[in-house]
Amino acid sequence: MSDTKTTDSKSVPDVKELQVKLTDLAIQLGKHYKVVLDYSVQSIDNVETVLAKISDEYRKTKNEEGIKGMALEMAAYIITVIEKNILKGAWSRDSEEMGKDSFPYELGDGKVIFPYAWCLKRIYDGEGEDIVSKFKTLVSSK
Repeated sequence: MSDTKTTDSKSVPDVKELQVKLTDLAIQLGKHYKVVLDYSVQSIDNVETVLAKISDEYRKTKNEEGIKGMALEMAAYIITVIEKNILKGAWSRDSEEMGKDSFPYELGDGKVIFPYAWCLKRIYDGEGEDIVSKFKTLVSSK
């Protein structure tokens, strides 16, 4: 499943362990915002709700503390939903295409997506960067 778009697979086990921890944190973040994240494809709408609330807070305060961590947590959750409901893939830390700490996810069909970037853009750029449409277009049509 190796491809030139992602770096060597040595980082995959570390990222896989991190995925479990980050997904648990995403569930807790959802609870904080009174949003249920139940691992269903439909729960991607709830991820959008959480990201919208984080974005609203960011727009009010301009405080960036913790935003990358929350975006990474939501990205891990999105990947977990993909793996539980659609197809397995490989999550890496770095990408030749997007660079260091871009956290690409290579779907089992070879397509590479960047849920971490989706989440960051949604937080910083607002509702025009809705992750539900990206998910439906790039993933759930599988």
